[in-house]
Amino acid sequence: MGSKLRSRLALGAAVTALVAGSAVAMVPGATAAEPGVPTVTPIAPQAGKGHGVSTGQGVIDLDAIGYAESEFLMSGQATTYGQSGLWTDDGRWATTVAAEGTDYTTRLLVERPKDPARFNGTVIVEWMNVSFGVDIPVDLSQSYRYAAREGYAYVGVTAQRRGAQKLTELDPERYPGVDLPNDDISYDVLTQAARAVRTNPAIIGATPTTVLASGHSQSAGRLVTYINAVQPQADVFDGFLVHGRAGGAAKVAGGGAPLSAKIRTDLDVPVFVLQAETDVPLSSSARQNTPLVRTWEVAGTAHADQYGLDLYNPVNARDKGINGGAATHCDKPVNSMTFRYAQNAAYHHLNRWAQGGPPPPSAQQVDAWFGVLIQRDKDGNAIGGVRLPDLVAPVATYSPNNSGGNVLGACLLLGTTTPFTAARLKELYPDHASYVKRFTEAADVATRLGYLLPADRDEAVARAQAAQVP
Repeated sequence: MGSKLRSRLALGAAVTALVAGSAVAMVPGATAAEPGVPTVTPIAPQAGKGHGVSTGQGVIDLDAIGYAESEFLMSGQATTYGQSGLWTDDGRWATTVAAEGTDYTTRLLVERPKDPARFNGTVIVEWMNVSFGVDIPVDLSQSYRYAAREGYAYVGVTAQRRGAQKLTELDPERYPGVDLPNDDISYDVLTQAARAVRTNPAIIGATPTTVLASGHSQSAGRLVTYINAVQPQADVFDGFLVHGRAGGAAKVAGGGAPLSAKIRTDLDVPVFVLQAETDVPLSSSARQNTPLVRTWEVAGTAHADQYGLDLYNPVNARDKGINGGAATHCDKPVNSMTFRYAQNAAYHHLNRWAQGGPPPPSAQQVDAWFGVLIQRDKDGNAIGGVRLPDLVAPVATYSPNNSGGNVLGACLLLGTTTPFTAARLKELYPDHASYVKRFTEAADVATRLGYLLPADRDEAVARAQAAQVP
């Protein structure tokens, strides 16, 4: 366990002791003594409207999974970072303070165990994705069942201007005063969200011992910049999950967006880079595995998939955040590979790693000539990479891209599922027992290698047993 993690644990214990020993617990909105810790106030439920924008209420049965949902307004003054010197692809980037004292107010979306005794001590702080103009908690949508099962708390941060603007457009009464004047302050907004979570137990109902940051796609690119340029000085996160990154990174004020950016190797906290097959050609210049950077490339998966879409479509129908609330559709069936299993395992390994445990198991890369041309088997599925049982015992070709659709750019990332013909299924699996045997053996191998958690293994095998294959 590193000295910085020990100091964070000591801080958390001190805050907990202070709260426990006082007649008055720390309340949301209390002025914090530490500089850079913002004011946080709860958003009160409104009569006849029990949900906020991009929340799970009414779409996910939160009671059934033992989760409670709430929202907070976070206000403070943010620092803007500027680029200092030349930023090369080794990620060892220096910054300067370009501006201080920028007023902001934003939103925190909180999901936590209803029973505080079930909290496992770890908070996942997600930089919510705004690529389509509204906050989307992508990583939560993939792993909410795992998080609830294991007792994680989750805090989604509206870190960028587009997300903040959409909140006030869709529900100005619920989000009064929400304003992020620019994206340049987003890095410090993320820092302040982590500080708030660490120092204000009222946000999640407890003081965490471990705080992880997570981000997908555009947010992953910004998280790479955060890791390389801000984390060394801010030191508020114990580990990072970078999901679906391209090879470059986002800019800071007055700088340029680096076209190729590896994770710096002198960090003292771990970074897990989790890539779908769609992401492999885009990130080939930044592939890496080091003592504190682990990369998994999950074969057969897409940048976004049907599982996430099945959650997002009803949320969008409720909020009307994109395309008037219409469901997203593409020319072909969307990729249905079980990426969520790999993400669950990644969180599991990252959490242990950040707490001083062993590093995650390594994984072979997806087989791609020059990192770009992915090699495929006779059925069109990728060779190499992390191989989940649904790909080892396939019933379809799982491709990384799609086309057409009613949301510009979305289908390119959603991938394709092309079911096998009846003849091909019969050739692979003469009877149902053959399919279940092959699937179960693949699930057991993936579990032994650490790519599939035991609970997910059982769910997957039960699904295979119930499937009408061949």
